[in-house]
Amino acid sequence: MIAGEASGDFLGAAILKRLNGFVDVCGVGGDLMMRQGFQSLFNISEISVGGIMEVIPHVLRIKRLINMTANDIIDQRPDVVLTIDSPGFCFRVAKKVRDIAPEIKLVHFVAPSVWAWRSKRAIAIAELYDALLTLFSFEPKYFEKYGLKTTFVGHPAVEVFSPTDKEKSEILLLMPGSRIQEIKSHLPIFIDVAKSLGAKNVVIPTLPNLEGFVRSMTDEFKADIVIDETEKAELYRMAKLAIVASGTATLQLALSGCPMVVCYRISKLTYSLVRPLVKIKFISLVNILLNEQIVPELIQSDCEPKKILEQIDGLDPEKQLSAFKKIGQLVQNQEARPSVYIADILLKLGD
Repeated sequence: MIAGEASGDFLGAAILKRLNGFVDVCGVGGDLMMRQGFQSLFNISEISVGGIMEVIPHVLRIKRLINMTANDIIDQRPDVVLTIDSPGFCFRVAKKVRDIAPEIKLVHFVAPSVWAWRSKRAIAIAELYDALLTLFSFEPKYFEKYGLKTTFVGHPAVEVFSPTDKEKSEILLLMPGSRIQEIKSHLPIFIDVAKSLGAKNVVIPTLPNLEGFVRSMTDEFKADIVIDETEKAELYRMAKLAIVASGTATLQLALSGCPMVVCYRISKLTYSLVRPLVKIKFISLVNILLNEQIVPELIQSDCEPKKILEQIDGLDPEKQLSAFKKIGQLVQNQEARPSVYIADILLKLGD
């Protein structure tokens, strides 16, 4: 099992809970997977790098880790390899394994966003993998037409995140992302917004390996930093507002019933290279799934304190919360709980 970043680590941990006791699992994962007894070849922070230009300084190290991972798989000859998200890393590992040990079954979880950009990737994935598992119901059709066995399994986040009937607390969540570069880009801006709002109860949820870095960036700003996953889930339910970097966290907040403003800023060069290739109107999963701008999106130069404050001032929390109720239905497969469904598929493949 290979997960290359925080979102994949969450998904991998959910699956491991269902597989433990039935199979031996090894590979690459993060803190959440390791809490399930998983032993990782290396810390996933070494490959959790986003963007085109941002990854260049890390290319040699990542290439070495790709080779290390592929060689470990080839040495161990597992029945099934499950790669989770992180296509830049996972697909390169899978290609090396397929070339040397074609008998090993390769499964990928989290379909690349071919419906958003680089649609021809679907052909390459169909040639590389034995099966694909998707988070969203509209995705299988993009891959099945190329002969790839594709199954909508749903998102394990529905098993963890849910709204509350209790009265919300005066909590402001600042969620700058799960990569170092994202935190550098977003956290100073988010803190300026929190100061302007005069927020008294500010919480920054983050990952254990990023806690020290986040603390170093908050200076004298008074904020609680939370790394415990159970505490995070409760915070998402109870918070009145989140300022969040676009990513999986937006889905978790929506499932939890937390109003939000979504932001994202990457290097100008990376943005100029990527923007012409993107075919969709929105960047946040919530808006993409609902096909409507329910949450404000502030991208690049719009991701600055004044404009974020303007969006917060004009926010309609009730409209957001009403729309969020549909999200759970869109990411829940009715066959079974997503993690159970996935585990069952993997066990059958390994027979």
